[in-house]
Amino acid sequence: MVYRKNPTAYEALRQMAVARVSEWRELDAAKPDLSQVQQLLEELEIQQIELELQNQHLNAARAQLELALSQSNEIFDFSPFGSVMIDTDGNITKLNLVGARMLGQERARLLGSRLGLYVAEAQRAEFYDLLERTRSWCEVQTGDLLLDIAGKDPLLVHASVLWFGGTTGWQIALIDMSDRQQMEMQLRASDERLGLALSAVGDGVWDWQVSTGDVVLSNEFVDFFGFPHEELRTHVTELMVRVHSADKSQLMQKLQDCITGKINHYVSEHRMQCKDGRWKWVLGRGVVLLRDQAGQALRVIGTLVDITKKKEIEAALADVAQFQQAVFDSVSAQIAVLDESGSIVQANAAWKSYAARLGHMETIGQSYLAILPDLISKNQHVRHLVALGIAAVAASDVPHFHTPEPVQSPCGTCWFAIKVTPVRDAARRMVVTHEDVSEIKRAELASLALANVDSLTGAFSRQHFLSVAEQEFSRSVRYELPLLVLMLDLDHFKQVNDTYGHRAGDAVLKGFVQTVKLVLRESDVIGRIGGEEFAVLLPNSTQEGGLALAHRILAEVRSNVVVVDGKRIACTVSIGAGYFSDQVSFPALLAESDAALYRAKNSGRDRLETSWQKSPDPVS
Repeated sequence: MVYRKNPTAYEALRQMAVARVSEWRELDAAKPDLSQVQQLLEELEIQQIELELQNQHLNAARAQLELALSQSNEIFDFSPFGSVMIDTDGNITKLNLVGARMLGQERARLLGSRLGLYVAEAQRAEFYDLLERTRSWCEVQTGDLLLDIAGKDPLLVHASVLWFGGTTGWQIALIDMSDRQQMEMQLRASDERLGLALSAVGDGVWDWQVSTGDVVLSNEFVDFFGFPHEELRTHVTELMVRVHSADKSQLMQKLQDCITGKINHYVSEHRMQCKDGRWKWVLGRGVVLLRDQAGQALRVIGTLVDITKKKEIEAALADVAQFQQAVFDSVSAQIAVLDESGSIVQANAAWKSYAARLGHMETIGQSYLAILPDLISKNQHVRHLVALGIAAVAASDVPHFHTPEPVQSPCGTCWFAIKVTPVRDAARRMVVTHEDVSEIKRAELASLALANVDSLTGAFSRQHFLSVAEQEFSRSVRYELPLLVLMLDLDHFKQVNDTYGHRAGDAVLKGFVQTVKLVLRESDVIGRIGGEEFAVLLPNSTQEGGLALAHRILAEVRSNVVVVDGKRIACTVSIGAGYFSDQVSFPALLAESDAALYRAKNSGRDRLETSWQKSPDPVS
């Protein structure tokens, strides 16, 4: 809709109304007709409607203006900075709520007062000079002011002043700087503490601008390397020249990783050369402070700490450890050191060599008890016994532990005495020793064999055979197991000695025992009871099984001929068998077998007789 534009000036509007009235009078004089009057009334109605619409439009515009003014006032009052208007005399003509809060009073009380009175007295001249510069140059001027309000702490503000001209005066924006001031004070205090800390520990600090390569050094840094203090600025290439050639590549790689963004900080131990040519070990640390948008480092800072003494101590400890290991390795016994959990942390050469022979190329870090069956014994009883001993030593219940008897290795050729001794250090370590006692054990077994085995034939001696037989007899009685005993006697053995000599007789006895052993089971036992008389113990054998084995012995002895000095000597054997039934002792059972043997010899030899079959057995 388009409205007719009415004059806005009062005089023009009055002239338009007078002209319209004159037209109406002329119409009266001319006595207008009815159509002219109706046209005039319609025109008046249209003008009235237009006026009402214009009034509505004006009301809506005024409402929008009032809303905008209200929002403007809210923005003005609650802006993050104080806004103050002062006239040319310096009196406050307008201010927002933030400005009133900064000046410490209600807004109504502040209006008309002089702003300069709230500025610290020492800065008032500077404040007025700031106002004058703004008016003279017609440009925004800024400066820091200290507001001094009675009863409150001084407030540091940053002032931006704008000159409006005429009688309007200045507009001043005030920004509270107290938080920034406090942060700056904290930062200065932090810098001072960091400086004191670095000075106390003697760390050298460096600051590297990567793009230019320039490095700024602290006083401690130049003192550290003996540089003059005027050399606080240098280039990174000049520092890298002083890095030892053996350490340079790893250091440069870490710096490169920092620059490219693979890592954000690094730690490095390397050697650097001082001004006087001496080398020092240093611990270098660096961290990237700033990167560009591509992730490349722009600024890196770090520290250097002198660790030369630490390295010297480490080298001395390494020499001691090397000497200790050399002594350790010189011991023939197998020695391993266990930590508190029972894992192997150190071992000597003898231990490593033996473990490697059994397939354990590396035992460091492994549980000792876990590999014990592979190294020493697969016997679970031995492992359990050693585990209890280690636990008792670790708990300080016993001063040390050792196995009561030597333990045989899985290979069957070595015997070891196991001993566990506490170190009694802070780490609660223990030393396990495997002492090879194979020679002693073999000598002991040889000595035992001399007492238990017949040296000529290899059969058990009479005493040892009877001892083993007593044990088997008791087991048969306890568990009601079958047991059979054979008595064997070489037929006409005296004639062999008389005819061929005792050397031939000894050969016949050896061959006889070897032949019988080939027939016997692993659990069966043969013993030499007299000159040419032997006994065979058959545990857990039935009568049928024992008789079958006895007949095999008869056949094998009959068929095996002993050759001595080119002479073939054939032999036969007589056998008597006894079976466990109601005998009260092994000698009683052996006596029944012996009686059956005599029957076999009296019945023609080269035959078998039993204690439970009295009829003659046919010759095999």
